[in-house]
Amino acid sequence: MPTIKSKKPQAKIRKVNFKFEKPFPKHWFNSNPIATHFMNAQHLVFPDGEKFFIRSVKAFTEVYANDEELRNRVKNFIGQEGTHFAEHQKFWDIMESQDLNPDGFVDFYRRTAWDGVEKWLRSNLKNKRIGDKLSLSVTVALEHFTAMLAESGIIHKDITEDMPQEMKDLFMWHAAEEIEHKSIPFDVLKKVDDSYALRISGMFIATFGLWFYLTKGTIYLTQQDKDVKRKDVLKHAFSFVNNFRKNFGNTLSSQYFQYFRKDFHPDQIDNYYLAEELLKNKNYA
Repeated sequence: MPTIKSKKPQAKIRKVNFKFEKPFPKHWFNSNPIATHFMNAQHLVFPDGEKFFIRSVKAFTEVYANDEELRNRVKNFIGQEGTHFAEHQKFWDIMESQDLNPDGFVDFYRRTAWDGVEKWLRSNLKNKRIGDKLSLSVTVALEHFTAMLAESGIIHKDITEDMPQEMKDLFMWHAAEEIEHKSIPFDVLKKVDDSYALRISGMFIATFGLWFYLTKGTIYLTQQDKDVKRKDVLKHAFSFVNNFRKNFGNTLSSQYFQYFRKDFHPDQIDNYYLAEELLKNKNYA
């Protein structure tokens, strides 16, 4: 295992209350509707995704019930994720006020991801609790993705300069906590079933699911947006993809494949200090 410079933090449940005042800028991210709706899609995907994370770790409470340290870490993980979904869901009201109809996408998302794939896994793969284990493995993989995205977002702070302050604060706080608790579901999975095949299977499902729903959400919201001119869509999309590649590409391409090492653990990626510095500077309770 590589030498780790950062001290591993204790995940902490913080009291936050982000408020988005109406009218809110419609294209609030770099004045680019595609970039904005990619971020808006995260507001729609995250809340139910984080409820899934909570379900997945709670499904194996009996496995870590006698491990006091892990049990307390999971409790804080659940508390953080509960706060995340509540804060992101607040923005749905703003999108409704902008005639973006978030319910249309959320209904599709819930019907296919949770009432569809998750329900099928848990109901049909009951032998040795494979469905529950796969759900936990998908959670672990998605936490790896969110930690990668979080690191890039914190390092490249300039990408948030043009965001409204409250939105910037929301995403930076969320990014810091994603790094802070990145290893907790992983440690639960190791205790439940340390199978390499299980861990990698979860990553394949997570990779497809994450980018499918974020892309679908971005397209859906762009189509809903009456202020987007069709002739400008390709220009905005090219600008967004180019900026995303420049700011997130290196981290995603290098850290994604680290996950496939048999001896991988999230602690091997030395970025806890980024979360610690950000949270300390913001002085969150």
